[in-house]
Amino acid sequence: MRAKAAAGLLVVLAVPAGLAAGLGALWAAAAASGNRYVALAVAAPVLAGVVWWSCRSALGRVAGSQVRRWVPIAVAGAELAAVAVPLAGLLFGGSPYRPIVAGPGTQYWDLPTGSRIAYTRTPAHGEHQDTPVILVHGGPGAPDAEPSPLAPALAAAGYDVYAYHQVGAGLSSRLSDVRGYTIARHVADLDAVRSAIGADRVVLAGVSWGGQLVASYLAAHPDRVARAVVASPGTMWSPAFPDNRQMTEGGLRDQNRVVWEHPRLLLAHVLMEVAGPRTAHALLPDDAADGDFESLVGGLDMRAGCPGRPLRVPQPGLGFWANAMTSRDAGRVADPRPALRRINVPTLVLRGSCDYLAPEVAREYADVLPNAVFRAIDGSGHDIAHDRPGEYGELVTAFLRGQITR
Repeated sequence: MRAKAAAGLLVVLAVPAGLAAGLGALWAAAAASGNRYVALAVAAPVLAGVVWWSCRSALGRVAGSQVRRWVPIAVAGAELAAVAVPLAGLLFGGSPYRPIVAGPGTQYWDLPTGSRIAYTRTPAHGEHQDTPVILVHGGPGAPDAEPSPLAPALAAAGYDVYAYHQVGAGLSSRLSDVRGYTIARHVADLDAVRSAIGADRVVLAGVSWGGQLVASYLAAHPDRVARAVVASPGTMWSPAFPDNRQMTEGGLRDQNRVVWEHPRLLLAHVLMEVAGPRTAHALLPDDAADGDFESLVGGLDMRAGCPGRPLRVPQPGLGFWANAMTSRDAGRVADPRPALRRINVPTLVLRGSCDYLAPEVAREYADVLPNAVFRAIDGSGHDIAHDRPGEYGELVTAFLRGQITR
C-alpha cells in the first residue's frame, strides 16, 4: 500500500518536474538559437519526455503493464496540452503590428554606428538660418507617424528641419542584439545624424523621452548644440525618480490600469530580468511585441491632469525592445547632471499643465541647466505639439530668435 502511495506521489511530482525541465529547455534553446520556433521544438519533447519517464519510473513494479504504458503517455500529453495552449497565447497572440508607411519624402542615412536611420527633411523658406533643427522624438521607440506641426513652423522661420526615427523603431533598422539599445547608442546615432547633415552645431528639439536624450547629448557634446528645446521632458536621470515618482498620481493610476491589460509585455519584462534580454527577445521578437506596445501606448491618457479623457488613436511604428532596453539602461547610466550644471547652452523647457509626468521632472531641467528658461502651457497634456500646436510653434520660434530669455 505504501509503495502504491509513493508511486502516486511521484506521478504527481512528475508534473512540476516536467514543467521545470521544459521551461529550462525553452530558455536554453532560445538563448542558443535566438529563434522561438527552435526553442519550442526543443522544449516540447523535453517536457513530455521528463513527465513520461518520471511517471513510468514511479509506477515501476506497482502497476500492471497497461497502466505503465498508458498512464505516462496520458499524463505527458495532458501536461503538454495544458502548457502549450496558454504559452501559445502569450507568445503568438496579441495585437497586430502596424508599420509606418514611408512617404515620398522619406530618406535614409547609413550611419557609421551601424544604424540605418529613416528621416524626413522640411527645407527652410524665407530668410535662411545657418543652424538646422533636429527633432528628437519620444518613447523610447515611439516616432511620430505624421510630421510634427513644429516642422513647418520652424521651416517658415528659415530653419532646415530634420525629423528622424531612432534606431529600433519606425522605418529605421532594428538591432538583432537588443542589448545594443542604450543611451550611449542613441547619443552616438544623434551625433552621427548631426555629422550626416554637415552641421558643426545644431538646434535640438526633444519631446518626452527625447528630452532625456537631448540632455544626455548636451552632457556629451555641449559644443555641438546652439540651442535646445525640451517639451514634456522625461526624467533627466531616471534613478533620481525611483518607484514611479516621476508620474502624477493620476498618471500612475492610468499607467497601471493599461499595463495590466497587456500580460505579454509584462512577461517580456520578467523574462528580460530572469532569462536575459537575448532569450526574452528570442521568445517575444519585435513582430510579436510591437503590436501590443502600440496598443498599450494608445490606451494611455496623455492628459491625466485634466478632466475628460481624450480619444487616443493607436500610433503605428512603435518599437517595444528599443523602449524596454533603453529604459532599462537609463536606470544604470552615470548621472549627467554634474556635467549639465556647467553647460551654458540656451534651453527652453516646456510643460503642459495636464501632463501625466510630475512637475518636478520638467522643473529639474530648468534648475540644473544654467541658461534654461521654463514656460508652462495651460490646458495642454503631455503631447504639447498636438494639444497646443500654435502656441508651441510660436514659443519655440521666438526662443530660437532670442526673444525669450530668463
